[in-house]
Amino acid sequence: MLAIDVGNTNITTGIFEGGALLAVRRIPTHTCLHDAAYLSHAPEVLNKLPDDAVMVSVRRQASDIIIRELVASGGASPLLVDVNTPMGIEVRYGSKDTLGIDRIVCAAAAYHLYREKARPVVVIDMGTATTIDYITEQGVFLGGMIAPGIRSAYEGLLAAAPQLPRLEDLAGGELIGDTTAECVRSGVVKGHAAMIGKVVERMAGRMKKKPVVVMTGGPAGLVKGELPKSYIMDVALILKGLSMIHSFRNENNC
Repeated sequence: MLAIDVGNTNITTGIFEGGALLAVRRIPTHTCLHDAAYLSHAPEVLNKLPDDAVMVSVRRQASDIIIRELVASGGASPLLVDVNTPMGIEVRYGSKDTLGIDRIVCAAAAYHLYREKARPVVVIDMGTATTIDYITEQGVFLGGMIAPGIRSAYEGLLAAAPQLPRLEDLAGGELIGDTTAECVRSGVVKGHAAMIGKVVERMAGRMKKKPVVVMTGGPAGLVKGELPKSYIMDVALILKGLSMIHSFRNENNC
């Protein structure tokens, strides 16, 4: 089975067999859009098209390309997940029409995979944006926060202050930088980590319960070392969530 996450930055494809994630392929979304092609950039998918597929997308144009190519090549048309797709959680959100479906998928995956008795779950998904979402111990998605992603914030800083150095590698660095480059690195990475940690702390204080915290997304590795060791890292969270949702659909159709 294919699980496809079409994001603003990357298209991430997971290949599952018997419920196990066997391989992951990431393609820049702009590459798919520029070339109007998906399968040519994912040869392992093209070589063995699965019978089933499930997709979540925040970029309609890219998902249309993927669906068209899969069907034209004899593959399955993916189950396109939306807010009404059964996920085993309740969504209690004031503006469902503007809720990014990737947030719900990650929330459902974190809740089903990592919840502990009588503890809520907080999901941190780092990508173009950093989202921090709260799911109650009963499995109710309440919402949370959308902040600029770590790289989005960095690019915004450079756009507003072009005299600052452009850093190819943001990893590492000391809290108190002794060069302008190190100060930027500290501010971008450690500042973002501090924001995340404080938001989780304040959510826990507001709800008066200590949550299970799950992190995902490509840039999460940059800040994981700055955050409590109890935070769970799962870079394939959304793919696992899509696989679970596909299973729910099959069970409901039985």
